[in-house]
Amino acid sequence: MDPVSIGGYEIQSVLGTGGMGTVYLARDADRFVALKVLHSAASAPALLDHPNIVRILGSGTRWLAMQYVPGGDADSELRAGRMSPARAVHIIADIARGLDFAHAHGVVHGDVKPSNFLLAEDDRALLTDFGSRPFAANGMVLASAAYASPEMLRGKEVDRRTDVYSLGCSLFRLLTGKPPFFDASSKDEVVQAQLHREPPQVTRFAPWLPPAMDNVIATAMAKHANARYSSAGELARSADAALGVKD
Repeated sequence: MDPVSIGGYEIQSVLGTGGMGTVYLARDADRFVALKVLHSAASAPALLDHPNIVRILGSGTRWLAMQYVPGGDADSELRAGRMSPARAVHIIADIARGLDFAHAHGVVHGDVKPSNFLLAEDDRALLTDFGSRPFAANGMVLASAAYASPEMLRGKEVDRRTDVYSLGCSLFRLLTGKPPFFDASSKDEVVQAQLHREPPQVTRFAPWLPPAMDNVIATAMAKHANARYSSAGELARSADAALGVKD
């Protein structure tokens, strides 16, 4: 049987499957790429060149060819029991650098979550999935409710502070092993919690962490965008400072 080829990329194996599509390991001449084949058409990908952003190498109506990062993702490392608080804060700092670069170029990610934090062999974290998200009829990004900001869930305009909110949710997940509002029994209840419940205290689920980390999560996940950190980098620096606080 002849090998399957999409956009000139020869499929080698499946790397993962999700609600939006399937990611394949593919070969392009003498290099491997990650080829994401989407279930539906997506917006044009953002072409951002930064050490903490996965490079887009090519695209079609329903596929994206991306830099292949062999080290897995942060959520998988967490589930494997390899996520110390220091490593979590390091990953958040790397992702924050990528986000601040994107925001400086007018690009909002819209679906920041640990499964989109890919890890290189040197443990450098790279943010993936820019521009591969489908949209609802009203133009709202269909992001993961567990990490989505109140304004996104309301279908309002989003900006860099939307990504800051999601990065705060991601930090909570990496520090505790649970997404915020994990106790909600349905997606609708998660949405209502994001809209109305106060941010959870990280020390309730990880009591070994400094109480200062509760303030970091509370600021990052403030319901009103103006009350959040002004940048992803500010969140990351605050998390690093909080982790260093001794009782």
